[in-house]
Amino acid sequence: MTGLERNVANLFSNKGCLFVVALDHPQFFGPVEGIDKPLELIERLSMSKADGFILNPGITRLLDASTVSGKKLIVRSSIGGSRFSDYKTFHPAVVSAESLLDLGADAAILMLVLGDRDYDSMENVARAIDEYHSLSIPVVVEVLAEDFSKTSDPDLVKTGARIAAELGADVLKVFYTEGFEAVVQGCPVPVILAGGPRNLDVLAMARSAVSCGVKGFAFGRNIFQSEDPAKLIDELDGIIRG
Repeated sequence: MTGLERNVANLFSNKGCLFVVALDHPQFFGPVEGIDKPLELIERLSMSKADGFILNPGITRLLDASTVSGKKLIVRSSIGGSRFSDYKTFHPAVVSAESLLDLGADAAILMLVLGDRDYDSMENVARAIDEYHSLSIPVVVEVLAEDFSKTSDPDLVKTGARIAAELGADVLKVFYTEGFEAVVQGCPVPVILAGGPRNLDVLAMARSAVSCGVKGFAFGRNIFQSEDPAKLIDELDGIIRG
């Protein structure tokens, strides 16, 4: 077993699944309802059954190590402009492998954006994976469409997931779509489900995704904007781990 293989396995050490709360939204949106006090939120959710968090580097650096002891930290290593930008195709990797280790990251997460100009995005993801793997850092790749309205398009999700795996991703984060089983079965690496915008049927979506073979969840707004985040985490944990 290599160091990278060991670190990837560590992500799934809790009954073979990975359930993280995504709190990286403010890098693009700025202030977001529900994450106005991120450190306090992370402290509360660290007592839940979630395995860890997806965070931006700045917030990760501010964490008290004792607060997140035993939790997985997946650090957003690419940036995507802001909500004011018209150019959302290219999400360059801006965090070095050495910085990720300094932050105590268990993995990096990158964005692969498919569309008319996706060569740059693919090259960026491939080069970053090569750098991170050189220091045995696992990489999660999230698949998006340049036209966000197409992010749940079945063909785009299936194609993007396989492309990301072929570029070297260790884990894929994708949105639920029609024919989701084909997405999961078409990938040689674990797939975790992205939550996306708030969904009143999030539990039903989660159950369906698990029946298709997903290995975990990466939910954000559906959790931190819910009336009772800890209760919802318990319910989702029961779905993914039984």
